[in-house]
Amino acid sequence: MSVAVMMKRKMRAAVPPLIFLALAGYFAWNATRGDRGLVAQQQDRLDLKSAQVQLAKANEEVQQWTNRIQGIGGHTLDLDALDTQARRMLNLVDPRDLVVMMGRTTVPGTLPPADPGSVQVQAPAPSDTGNPGQ
Repeated sequence: MSVAVMMKRKMRAAVPPLIFLALAGYFAWNATRGDRGLVAQQQDRLDLKSAQVQLAKANEEVQQWTNRIQGIGGHTLDLDALDTQARRMLNLVDPRDLVVMMGRTTVPGTLPPADPGSVQVQAPAPSDTGNPGQ
């Protein structure tokens, strides 16, 4: 037998085990590092724990907002008191409100002197609501 024939037989005998080893290596790599491998499963577990923590925080915030909303419902809170408190906190007045500015040196029960640059607000005169024909 010649050396070439002998080499050819050995190559033919070595090819199936090499193909098998390549396939086994491929599947082993995918089992650990692939899209559904052990490393990916561990990362999925960490992502799940993170998502559960975020869900718990979101549920707690929803509960807090639910409690706040129930606290300001019309049946449990005086809406006029809420409006007054909101105006006080925002430092706003209603356009229909009559505002009297009091100086620091005024005596309780007396009106302060008129400021020359201020606008005098007078109460509207009572109107006659009777029939004009009578």
